[in-house]
Amino acid sequence: MTTVVAVAYFVIWAVISWLSSPSLDSYGDMVENYAWSQTLALGTFKHPPLFAWIVGAWFALFPTRVWAYYLLSYVNAAIGIAGIVCLARLWVPEAMSAARRRAFLTAVAVFAALSFPYSNLAAKFNADTVLLSLWPWTAYACFAALHAESPWRRSGFAVLFGVMAAAAMMGKYFSVLLLATLLAVTVSHADYRRWYRTRYPYLTAAVFALALLPHLLWEMRMDFPFRLYLESKTDPAIDPGRIVLFLLSGVYYLALSWLAWLIARSRFRTIDVRPVTWARPMNGLVVLSFLPALLTVSSNLVARVHLTTHWAIPVWFGLPILMAAWLLPRIDEQLQSEQMVQGMAAFCAALLVGGVVYTLVLSISGNQKYALGRREMVRTIEERFASRFPSQRLSWAGGTWPESGALAFFAANHPRALPGLPDERRALANPFPEWSDTYGVILCFASGVYAQEGSHDSACEQDTRKWLGAHELPIAEETLTYRAEGWRYIRARPKNVTVFWLPPRASRGQSGLPAGGGARENAVSGRAWPS
Repeated sequence: MTTVVAVAYFVIWAVISWLSSPSLDSYGDMVENYAWSQTLALGTFKHPPLFAWIVGAWFALFPTRVWAYYLLSYVNAAIGIAGIVCLARLWVPEAMSAARRRAFLTAVAVFAALSFPYSNLAAKFNADTVLLSLWPWTAYACFAALHAESPWRRSGFAVLFGVMAAAAMMGKYFSVLLLATLLAVTVSHADYRRWYRTRYPYLTAAVFALALLPHLLWEMRMDFPFRLYLESKTDPAIDPGRIVLFLLSGVYYLALSWLAWLIARSRFRTIDVRPVTWARPMNGLVVLSFLPALLTVSSNLVARVHLTTHWAIPVWFGLPILMAAWLLPRIDEQLQSEQMVQGMAAFCAALLVGGVVYTLVLSISGNQKYALGRREMVRTIEERFASRFPSQRLSWAGGTWPESGALAFFAANHPRALPGLPDERRALANPFPEWSDTYGVILCFASGVYAQEGSHDSACEQDTRKWLGAHELPIAEETLTYRAEGWRYIRARPKNVTVFWLPPRASRGQSGLPAGGGARENAVSGRAWPS
């Protein structure tokens, strides 16, 4: 793709995401990332921290706005496609004509860009989609290290491979399957196995270990907090249907890519098949394209690790290269990269129109996810806080996770977001000891029904009341009502959130609340009754 069309493609996807998901993703992954980015710690209770670091660095440069977050998502996708194209270049023989080289690389970029992981699924920046950029560049560093000729290039790519392998692991532990795949590649061919007779793979291993050491030490010090999350991701039994569905993701996640492949093959086919002598062994590319998916299924069969289709988001990044390689011998010289670019330009126009229509349907139907109204929820909480505690600053928010992260992202002063209650195990992975001496709020948000009016996160509310009573803290509870507002909402429905106010310990006697928990406030009538 030419630069203009490529930039337009990703900008259009960012605009569509901003239009159709104005409160960020409904699952809360993106506000969760932002909450973790507030500390730039060496780990979290759930995932390794790299994508949170990326979010923190991004919003140090860009305003904390929804459009800027989606821009980050598609910059990440674009970097990933650039990595796929660079990886594909390693297989291009020097004898290939410039026209066929451009056609091959353009086809790779088009097939990758049309895949769902690099288009609509890329909008939600999280631990899965950060791998869209990390995995292709890690694979590129590996193959470049295997084929580098001069000692300086061998050393440079060996170091790059170690750095990228560590980055992939710091993006998500799931990347161990990519590293296992690359290990399999390096022993799958005699030329590759000779690499182990040099010092370079051991340089890679040393860089990899050194880069991961601080995070590993953090995990050991914190007694490996991610174990609780991992234990929640196990299946009691093997589900053959789920396995088949996961493996078929190589078809339905790339449905538009396969359609474009069939169109190109039919339109530009030649009578004579002209095989291409590729610059690298193709078996390594085949292993790279399919083994990560097979290893993912094997982890489900052997260790009962939960198998879900979103884990397939990064695994098929090598397939667009294989598709272009299968296509090239069967097409004649009439195939021009400009024709593919023109097709992508037309697709961009149709995509923008379709995105606007889709958003209009969501607005007219009053779709609950579309009209989630996180910004309005936060504004309502801020206004109520200002009326109760004039001239004070809201310093932290806990409760339903990751919705407490919505306050971190959307609130003007970006209060620290805590998972659950301030002194529970999840929060202590990145503690906020100042919670008892600052103003805070615990919010309980019925995420399963998108906070529609009358809904409650009953477990959160009960746990919070019990926790407040155990700590002899006042129970100041309110249910606040709000709705999504603005030109884009035609039929937004009311929503509500329950909040518990926690003034600092030193001011509880002067805040209108009892110093030790004896009353609960009714937000509707203002009455108080014994708890």
